[in-house]
Amino acid sequence: MDLRLQHVNVCSDDMEELHRFYSEVLGLGTSPLPPMINHEGHDEDESQEEGGWRRNVSFFEAGEGGRDQLQIHASRRRAYLGPRMGHSVDPLLTGHFAFRTDDIAEAREHLTKHNIPFADYGEWAVKGWDQIFPTDPAGNVIEIHQLMD
Repeated sequence: MDLRLQHVNVCSDDMEELHRFYSEVLGLGTSPLPPMINHEGHDEDESQEEGGWRRNVSFFEAGEGGRDQLQIHASRRRAYLGPRMGHSVDPLLTGHFAFRTDDIAEAREHLTKHNIPFADYGEWAVKGWDQIFPTDPAGNVIEIHQLMD
């Protein structure tokens, strides 16, 4: 199973404070948001600087450029997202780190073979990302996703 670290997600109830810390204190530049999927009344195309998605998530550049550039994703905490979507894992409660793969089916099979449960969110937040969320033995949430072409 080929995995590459792609982002670390941090969550807060105060997005302004979180955004200010990563942009002003750490000096990280923001990345444009990719097309997002409509949830809870957000416009699907509302990914502009002042749009609804920008109030709930920011992507910061944390590495060299390229398709697999390492990023920090700052998100508004969503304490009941998992259960509301029928999943046992909530990636926006305490945050997570994410790996990108070129074969999500292999990742699903590998986890299943090793009896590791995971929440299969599919394509749910970012258009074109097929996402699954296992946890490690300590309960840390891990995202594994594949870019869908």
